[in-house]
Amino acid sequence: MGLMSGGLKADHDPGRERGVERILRVVREEGWLGIAGHTASALESMYKLRRCRQHLRALPDQMSVEALLEFAFGESIAPWQIRSEIQRLVEMVAKYRPRVVLEIGTARGGTLFLWTRLAHPEATIFSIDLPGGMFGGGYPRWKMPTFRAFARPGQHTHLLRANSHSLQTFEHVKSILAGRCVDFMFIDGDHTYEGVRRDFELYSPLLAPQGMVAFHDIATEEGHDNYGVARFWHEVKQGRKAIEIVEQPPKGIAGIGVLLAHEVIP
Repeated sequence: MGLMSGGLKADHDPGRERGVERILRVVREEGWLGIAGHTASALESMYKLRRCRQHLRALPDQMSVEALLEFAFGESIAPWQIRSEIQRLVEMVAKYRPRVVLEIGTARGGTLFLWTRLAHPEATIFSIDLPGGMFGGGYPRWKMPTFRAFARPGQHTHLLRANSHSLQTFEHVKSILAGRCVDFMFIDGDHTYEGVRRDFELYSPLLAPQGMVAFHDIATEEGHDNYGVARFWHEVKQGRKAIEIVEQPPKGIAGIGVLLAHEVIP
């Protein structure tokens, strides 16, 4: 089974530092009994992920879009997406069958699972997620076995627990690609205007001539923490062919925007 995991070494682990900070905060606010409650919650999450891995082994190689979504939303890996919105994107990706996928922002892993099942059987799939990230990212290391288990035989998965904005991370991705292009990119990481713009400007040159890039949270209302994505989307789609997938009636959050690579690169 051609399954690999990659990562970047650093002098310190920001995810571990954030973890220590959370423990200290719980002790201050809830006392030592609060630690027991949070430990029980973590153990429950581990159990659910273990059960998810067992269910993964029973999945058929070929599944309909509806069946894939039913599985993803029925497990502890459920995507942080509006189901009808992600379904439309999934249908687009299913027709494309990308050979190289790059996801920025993985969180619970639901979208990563979907990409492995929709991509080519020999696809290379990247997950970049910052440990301790502000927008729900930074999955702990104990989730990695489940995320690796998403891949089908012949696929290569690289789980990079690193800052997508870092040139070191970008160069690491380029070295793994070895001249290949990214067919599908899903940007759902840093939701500040500067953050999403950095992700797009840094990685979009890697897109294949007929590739596509999708952004999550393009319909977020002004004043919300995720509004930076909506602001950047409004700018980047100007003069380009853009597809907007937004639940109706508008909910003031979420929404998915898709651009084609040849319409994206200046």
